[in-house]
Amino acid sequence: MLKNPLLKNASTYFVANALNGFLPFLMLPVLTRFLTVEEFGEVAIFQTLYMALGAFVGSTIVESASRKFFDTNGPNEVAYFIGSCLQICIIFTLFTTAAIYFFNLQISNILFIPYSYVLSAVLVSFAMVIIQVRLGQYQVRNESKSYAILQISQSALISILTILLIVFYNFDAFGRVVSQVAVCSCLAIISLVLLKKDNLIKFFHHTQKFIFESLSFGIPLIPHVIGVFLLNMIDRFFIANELGVSQAGIYMLAAQLATLISIIHESLNRAFMPWLFQKLKNNQWKEKVMIVRYTYLWLLFILLTTPLFFFIGPDLILLIAGSNYQDAGKVFGFLALGHSFGGMYAMLNCYIYFSKKTLNLSLITIFSGAINLILMLIWIPKYGINGAGYSFAASMFIRFFITWFIANKCHPMPWLFWKESVTR
Repeated sequence: MLKNPLLKNASTYFVANALNGFLPFLMLPVLTRFLTVEEFGEVAIFQTLYMALGAFVGSTIVESASRKFFDTNGPNEVAYFIGSCLQICIIFTLFTTAAIYFFNLQISNILFIPYSYVLSAVLVSFAMVIIQVRLGQYQVRNESKSYAILQISQSALISILTILLIVFYNFDAFGRVVSQVAVCSCLAIISLVLLKKDNLIKFFHHTQKFIFESLSFGIPLIPHVIGVFLLNMIDRFFIANELGVSQAGIYMLAAQLATLISIIHESLNRAFMPWLFQKLKNNQWKEKVMIVRYTYLWLLFILLTTPLFFFIGPDLILLIAGSNYQDAGKVFGFLALGHSFGGMYAMLNCYIYFSKKTLNLSLITIFSGAINLILMLIWIPKYGINGAGYSFAASMFIRFFITWFIANKCHPMPWLFWKESVTR
């Protein structure tokens, strides 16, 4: 029985994230054998699109609701604040839908997917925003079990419905799209009901102060999300345009497997953030030294385990997807290296969130994303999908290094005094 709250929550988040990542992982042998490489590429582009659209439907706005928990002065303040956030998200979603409607032909041609996929991506993005609000409130309240149930339910239902539609009802790639839309829409409605049940949302209430506060937190993060897109997602579009949709599918398989590495990183970080914010709020020197020690141990663990993925990657790809995807094994190690740097970065960006100086995150990520873009333009034509892996790893390292420097400017920590045991 774990008594340490950080370890207890981290273990719960780990199990939840492990199952959340393992369920799509289990689907890969099915998808790669029942869909053509081109159809798998279409699925990859759709998934990339709905994640990218999150910035335009308000995913950055709702992140302010989690931060608001630590500043609240009354029982209803968070509820009014969340209501204000969702009002903004609805407006953003309507504008995004209108823009897609007017430019639907151009967008479909650029992305190599039907217009119906693009509209579906908007709906999924908006539904995910609502689900993330509910998950965020579970996280900051250390309700890790409730968080795990909602998160696992989403992945499990999407996986089951996808397999039913593709394997038993002979759907093509659109079966994956339908499953995402149906499950996310239903869970978004359930999330709203749960927020209402816990008195965490008051929608029909206009509070100008909260709208301004959420916008001031979320708007500076939009470039950050765009930068994340440039770092983590735009490579699929580059590969599809430069090398074809089938190569995008092969690369997506490697990328999806590599994201499993982020499961451990994200698990600890989800438990670490509310614990860290509380410690930083206490502003005790001894506690800050302890935080630095924990951080160094975690960074060392990541660095020591990363080389393993270069050795297991090719065999893992062949086992899961077969020989049609063997080229994915060559790029897997570099994608894993990039995600390892991402895990190291995640331990440091919390300080910037706590300081509320979120514009710094945007500047860092946009700069790193621009580096990734430049490197891809040079390396993809020269090295194929491997070039995308090289550029991803390099740019993720640059982001980690710059974030560490900026985080210490935003909220100084005793990075050079980790051996100290005395109080100040």
